[in-house]
Amino acid sequence: MFLKRGMVKRGKAKNLVIACSGAKHIAEKIAKKSKSAYVETVLERFPDTELKVRLGKKSLKGKNVYLIQSFYKSDEDEMDINDRLMEVLFSAYTAKELKAKKIFLIAPYLAYLREDKRFEKNESINARILAELFKIFNKVYVLEPHLHRFKSFTEFFPNAKKISLSNEVATYIQKNVKNSKREVILVGPDMESEQWVKPVAKKLNAEHVILKKTRFSSRKVKVHGKKVSKNKVIVIDDIISTGGTMIEAGRLLRAKKIYFIGMHGLFAEGALKKLKKKGRVVVSNSIPSKASKLDCTGVLAEIIK
Repeated sequence: MFLKRGMVKRGKAKNLVIACSGAKHIAEKIAKKSKSAYVETVLERFPDTELKVRLGKKSLKGKNVYLIQSFYKSDEDEMDINDRLMEVLFSAYTAKELKAKKIFLIAPYLAYLREDKRFEKNESINARILAELFKIFNKVYVLEPHLHRFKSFTEFFPNAKKISLSNEVATYIQKNVKNSKREVILVGPDMESEQWVKPVAKKLNAEHVILKKTRFSSRKVKVHGKKVSKNKVIVIDDIISTGGTMIEAGRLLRAKKIYFIGMHGLFAEGALKKLKKKGRVVVSNSIPSKASKLDCTGVLAEIIK
């Protein structure tokens, strides 16, 4: 298999953007917007599936290195979440060895945050372990991380910072949803979703409501709460995986038109196709998909200084 050779672009000498395998669809755009130099990781896979990483051919000495990686599974490059994790760790330690001044991670989508508590005896707490592994970075910037039981990202991830996409979501709604306040309402499908719904509702000065969710398994949920009598409903959540939560919310609401907006579109098990039968689906380009209408490159480029 292998990924294209590293490309080098001219830019500010002090900053170097390195596109890892899961972010090559947006990393060059981020580099251009931040006027940074740009290279791509070059990967080699051995017959036993081990990975070897090369960080282009440009000197890293004295540079502020920004690794950009989204952690998702893709059939296109045969990389899964664990491959992308090893790629970014190998890259970070290599950059340190090659005398980079500072090393940062920009993660448009960061996996392994679901398990933030030990539910059963001797079970791993993946989110805390990930925070330990990422101490190699001076700072970790994560676009709309999936926080379950923590109000602040830094409670368990001291060197991390949350990057909000609420402005981009609000702008999309303003431009694409023809509405009056009497016709439209923003809906969060569960209590956790309030952290994404409320800032957008505030920016739009729009009505919003938060539903409740009961989870029976990873694939079976029930959404219940106040029924909404509006012509247009905009359901907002962070991750759309199997789409079960969104579909259940849509069944309860029964509006004339439903928009499903997610920060990140994983779209497992044919979720995108299922949701399109119910309404319009919109996600960011943190993970590439046909529904990626929210551009996160501007807000991520602002990180690089």
